Amino acid sequence: MMRLTKAVLATLMFVFVGVNAASAQDFTDEDVKDYAVILMAQKAITDKISPYVNSLIEKQEGIDGNRYVELDKVAKGKPANLPADATDFEKQFYTSVQGQVDKRKKAAGTVVSNLAKYTLGGKKYNAIKKAYKSDSALKAKVDGIMAGMSAE
Repeated sequence: MMRLTKAVLATLMFVFVGVNAASAQDFTDEDVKDYAVILMAQKAITDKISPYVNSLIEKQEGIDGNRYVELDKVAKGKPANLPADATDFEKQFYTSVQGQVDKRKKAAGTVVSNLAKYTLGGKKYNAIKKAYKSDSALKAKVDGIMAGMSAE
């Protein structure tokens, strides 16, 4: 009985993997390109966050990059989690910077959401996103398109 159960489970796994692989092939080249454009738009926003934070730190007396990194390791983006040894100035500065970071992350999310909705549609976008994580051929194709767009 145990062998039969394992055999049935193994068969179901193969069928599931086969269905997922087949659905990943259902994306047109245009779908894949649209997904790459969405990722590039997101990247265009999020890649500017770290340099922006660094510029804020450089302009502010009383805190340096090392101290900000120490605070961020503990807080992990949440000012309420700042360590007890943080000064009021550090708490205020971190809260202000994190507010700017959150705005930019939210903007990136809004861009992705709108592009996904109006180019691929939510269902297809989510399917490609899922396949991108598990299908190395699709990932390579999307990454290749992105690299080509970056070079332009």
